[in-house]
Amino acid sequence: MASEAREVGRRLHDLDALRSVAMLFGVVLHASLFLIPQAWPVQDPWAATVSPEANAYIYALSAIHGFRMPVFFLLSGFFAALLWQRRGLRALAAHRLRRVGIPLVAGALVIVPINAWLLAGSDFNPWFWPVYWWDSLHQLWFLWILLLVAAGFILAVRLGLGFKHPLWWLAVPAVVLPQLLMYEPVFGPDTSDGLVPSPVVLAYYALFFAFGAFMYRGNMAVRRWWAAGLAPAALILLPGMFYVYESSAGPGRIAAALLQVAYAWLTCFGMMGLFRLVAYKERDWVRYLSDASYWIYLWHLPLIVAGQRILVDWAVNPHLKFAILCLVVPLILLVLYRFCVRYTRVGTVLNGRRVRGITGQQPNVAVT
Repeated sequence: MASEAREVGRRLHDLDALRSVAMLFGVVLHASLFLIPQAWPVQDPWAATVSPEANAYIYALSAIHGFRMPVFFLLSGFFAALLWQRRGLRALAAHRLRRVGIPLVAGALVIVPINAWLLAGSDFNPWFWPVYWWDSLHQLWFLWILLLVAAGFILAVRLGLGFKHPLWWLAVPAVVLPQLLMYEPVFGPDTSDGLVPSPVVLAYYALFFAFGAFMYRGNMAVRRWWAAGLAPAALILLPGMFYVYESSAGPGRIAAALLQVAYAWLTCFGMMGLFRLVAYKERDWVRYLSDASYWIYLWHLPLIVAGQRILVDWAVNPHLKFAILCLVVPLILLVLYRFCVRYTRVGTVLNGRRVRGITGQQPNVAVT
């Protein structure tokens, strides 16, 4: 993988596709929340009529949340090492500030207050509009954690770490420690969306990031057979959820941490193998979706919440409501990206400059 990545102009189509699909999973995750009891300010009446054991959306949320952000940070570390080797640390820092820092600041001042307004409804206080990000960055917390971890990576390299030593394999089991210190009753890692991040959450994602850098620096090749890891990961999901939801201390807590970490790593490697199998070759529509996925990630939550408030009182099948959200929100944002973003300064900040009618552009490593 690393040797191919070092080819000048070589776009990693499989990793691009995996990153974009993981971003789009955020739409599915947030669309499902109003169908899960007490998980979201907007609650569909159907959620209260179904037991947790029979609620498929709880299982879907757990399956997505258990690996989505770990695979982001794994890919982020890989691409950070790639940029460091190709362009140097100074260029890496400038790239991350431009592609991650600017959208974070702009989103904190615009997107986060809109989220707060839609989530709070009549309880929203407009006097706090400029500073709602102080308490929570909402879906943009990922960008803030990513900036901090990237800064730590740059500092580590300046101090002499090369991320090539085989001891970096210890990052795989080491993730169990921060997982043991997490307390949110969800399958997968805790979320730290405040301006002051949780040290436990920061350490958790830093380990995935560091291992991603080690994958690049150690010339670790992604193999198609890694996709087989998805089968044991699927078998781990149900017992892992049982221990998470039923055990809060003792052996059950240890079992929960071990199962969650095993699921995260198996799914990360399995998805990389799967996408090497199905998305290795260049496809224009996959490339386009990869570019648009960052824009969709930034703006999907306010549209999801607005859609939930519109649909919540509709006397239609709740699964149809979910499907409408998952289809309509990305479609709206794709149209906006095509006509209002892609060839503008906003599109340049998000993905680099794009020229109409020209294909074969450089890889988008805006988030990864």
